[in-house]
Amino acid sequence: MNLGHTAEDLVEFLCSRSFLADFTFRSPKYKNASGQEKEAADVLVVFRNTLLAIQVKTKAVRTPNGQISPVEGARLSRKLEKTFWQFRALAQALNSPAFTSFENGRGISVNFDKKKISNIVLVIVFEPLSKDEPELPVKMMAPFLQEGDLPVHLFTLMEFSLLLTLADTLPDFLFYLDARWVLRREKLIPPNTDPVDEWAFITFDRKKVAAVLTSRSFVDLAGCASRHSASTERLEKKEKLSYYVDLMIESLYLTIGSEVPVHPKFDLLEDANSVASYQLMIPHLAKLNRSERRLVIEFLFSRVRACREKELSFRCFKLSEESNDAFVVLASKLQRDERQAALYNIMRGAALKLGASTLLGFAVGHNWPKAECCDLMFLDASRLDIDENLKMICEEAFGSLYRSSSKRDRWFR
Repeated sequence: MNLGHTAEDLVEFLCSRSFLADFTFRSPKYKNASGQEKEAADVLVVFRNTLLAIQVKTKAVRTPNGQISPVEGARLSRKLEKTFWQFRALAQALNSPAFTSFENGRGISVNFDKKKISNIVLVIVFEPLSKDEPELPVKMMAPFLQEGDLPVHLFTLMEFSLLLTLADTLPDFLFYLDARWVLRREKLIPPNTDPVDEWAFITFDRKKVAAVLTSRSFVDLAGCASRHSASTERLEKKEKLSYYVDLMIESLYLTIGSEVPVHPKFDLLEDANSVASYQLMIPHLAKLNRSERRLVIEFLFSRVRACREKELSFRCFKLSEESNDAFVVLASKLQRDERQAALYNIMRGAALKLGASTLLGFAVGHNWPKAECCDLMFLDASRLDIDENLKMICEEAFGSLYRSSSKRDRWFR
């Protein structure tokens, strides 16, 4: 068995599961100055302005008495150093004019705009395997590495797998890496700190993290994850609702090429149920961290509950005052085409009322999720005509316009 290839398969799977296959790329190729085809990295995750590059390596070592001998330790260091220098291939790839598109984890060719990348994150997943006790993990100290101004985060495969279970969205994982880098760069934590202890400290002790950074005081995080085991359980229970967003992402992908009906009066940015429309929508879902996804679904469930007594219920909101994005969640007893039209009109009003540039809408039936159908809608507010009908929506506080009507076109006043 090629253990290195198997490890790469696992890392690709973990990234596709946590960061979405849409933004995960396995072994993207480029041509160097001499025309030879090379790999830019084992795995790339590209999302918005961030490029996460991962090199994956395994190394079999002798561990008599469960210890790594000095000779084996030197071999590990040489292997790690070689892996570290392989990030130079990424720099070459970014300078290659032909490095402009590659295939993601869904098998879709995606254009890559290097000019948009302003944040590069480097990770090494390095797995030493014991020849003497293959069932036991090999302990190794994770050194702090740096390539120019960029940190290089080093994890074993087990650590990486666990971290992507705990910080299982790209925004959450990047937040953890940023905080970890500062703590290690300033030498405020021991160099052999368990990454899971770091995650627990960064996740549950935000005020202490701020205090440590302000005072530049040293803190030993040993056992932090164990002390926060109850908090971790509460967090996992609290975040269960958020996974409806993950399910929506997968469901949205499955609509590509389908005949899901769309009202003919919609002004579509892309063809309905196309790869282009999917790729337009998906970044706005993927950029939500786990707690934001939970909040969106909590609001959606509250609208469903309100539909026990109402024909239609909705909520418009921003996740932060500074955000240019807004969300609309709607539940209704209306037929699906009327429900879609109501969502569209409410989103138009919300764009004006909340001053948002882009809006993402969710519309479900009054018996969701028992009836699984959910319509997702993206609105580019720059394309809106600010007419009297739109102003009336806001003046009426989203009220009478949405009362039931037997005429479907009423919803497009």
